Amino acid sequence: MNAINDTMSYAIDRLQQEYQRYRPAKLTLEQFTYLVQMFPSLLVSMSDGVLDKEEWDAVLRAAENLGKNLAASPDEVESLSDVYKTEFRYLIDNSERWRKKFINALNDFLKEDPTAKDLVLESMYLFANATDGISSAEQKLIDELSSRLDLNN
Repeated sequence: MNAINDTMSYAIDRLQQEYQRYRPAKLTLEQFTYLVQMFPSLLVSMSDGVLDKEEWDAVLRAAENLGKNLAASPDEVESLSDVYKTEFRYLIDNSERWRKKFINALNDFLKEDPTAKDLVLESMYLFANATDGISSAEQKLIDELSSRLDLNN
C-alpha cells in the first residue's frame, strides 16, 4: 500500500460515493483523490470565464500524466488518461455544483496529508501560467484557495 492509501480521507471517500451516483467514472479511491487534488487547478483555469486553448492543453497534459503515473498496468494508461480528461471536462463545466464539496473534502485530506499541499499549489500555478502569465483573476483565486486550504503552511 502506498503513502496516499495510508492517509485516505473519509471525506474524499464520501465524496467519491456521491460523485459516482452522478458520474460513471471508474476511478479507484487513490485515483479519485488525485482528481480532487486537481480540482483547484481546474477552477483557476476557468477563473477568467474562458478556457483558452493553452489552458485546455495544460488540462490534457495533467490527465495524461495522471494516467501514466496511476494506471495499474501499461495497458491501462490511455484509458485512465481518457477518464481523467472526461472528468476534468465535466468538472470544468459543472464546477459550481461540485466546488464546495470538492474543496471541503480536499481541505480535510490536506489536514491528514499536508505533503500533498505542494502538488495542489504547484498545479494551480502551472495551470495559471499556461497562457501569458498569471492574470489578476487567477492570482486572486489562487490566493483565496491557498488561504482556504492552508497551502502556505
